Amino acid sequence: MRLIGMVLGIVLALIGTPLSAQSNALYFVATGQRLDDTYGFLSAWREGDGALTLGQPISQPFRDGDLIVQYFERGRLELHPAYNNAILRGRVGAEYAAALGRSFPLPSHAVREAPERRYFTETGYTIGPPFLAFWEAHGGIAVFGLPISEPCWEYIGGTLQQVQYFERARLEVDPRSASPTKTVQVGDIGRDLARLRGIDLRPVAAENAVPVDANGHVQELPPPTVTPPPLPKAPTPRPAQPTAQPAQPVAHSGDKLIIVDLSDQWLYALENGRIIFDAPVSTGRDGFNTPVGAFSIYAKVREQTMRGCLGGECWLVPKVPHAMYIVGGVALHGTYWHNQFGTGVRRSHGCINLPLVSAAWLYNWAPVGTPVIVRQ
Repeated sequence: MRLIGMVLGIVLALIGTPLSAQSNALYFVATGQRLDDTYGFLSAWREGDGALTLGQPISQPFRDGDLIVQYFERGRLELHPAYNNAILRGRVGAEYAAALGRSFPLPSHAVREAPERRYFTETGYTIGPPFLAFWEAHGGIAVFGLPISEPCWEYIGGTLQQVQYFERARLEVDPRSASPTKTVQVGDIGRDLARLRGIDLRPVAAENAVPVDANGHVQELPPPTVTPPPLPKAPTPRPAQPTAQPAQPVAHSGDKLIIVDLSDQWLYALENGRIIFDAPVSTGRDGFNTPVGAFSIYAKVREQTMRGCLGGECWLVPKVPHAMYIVGGVALHGTYWHNQFGTGVRRSHGCINLPLVSAAWLYNWAPVGTPVIVRQ
């Protein structure tokens, strides 16, 4: 009886023990990634209010130079052997701004001296309302780093938001939030930087990890689904007939690359591995989805009338500027008939719609033969 009582006591103690004390590994169902203490990242996530400041893991730990790193939606954890295996936050804010070629003007003397703002001589920038209270309450320099910009306005998805860049994060004001206490949030800059760098974000097996939601609370794994066999592919539409003579192919130097991200509805132009230009896009709507894959520009037409019929719809659009064909009748081109780029609204019949100025820049920069990667 005494032994039975001891066993029962142990079981009851385990039931009452928080998840953090029971499990050495979590499995985030939404992202399909594990988080454990092989390198101390799980403890660092818990101790640093990870659900709020880092978000969910989006990669597995891997070696990056002398460091072991793991990417999260809003940041990156790094194991530094040179500093007695200290775990630090990665400088994703500074790296993302540099990758996009962003530069931020310094504040005026009046802004620096404003009583509601805090000035940092190390970087020359300030923090003020509403970002300052959030920055101080959730870790300050250790979590977010120093400011590397003043507040500015950017499109986040399809919403114009006020943001401020820090060494290790980007803070955002969500205008849709009705609660004053939830106005400021940490942007998903870890995810954006990981995508730009081609980090492997594929889901992994849960194995013995406890399935959890975004906040680390226990969640049941969804039942397995049976994937139906793929439907036969629709025949590729014939390309629209150019009304002007396409540019002749030229040898590609290999130092230029265009990436179109369908999830974010955004285009990036890279030269020598560095992003030098980016622009919002609007791609093919359902039923006319823009194809995913690796292509290249095979023809360029400065201006043409685009016409075609597909899926029971016909169109005739005159004077379409700066068309760059990448596969079949699918082209990057300037668009004057709507202004919903980067909003998540997909308007085209498969082409990649660009703002007029962006299409003109890309047309002049990218020769025939430039690789184009279209990804989800």
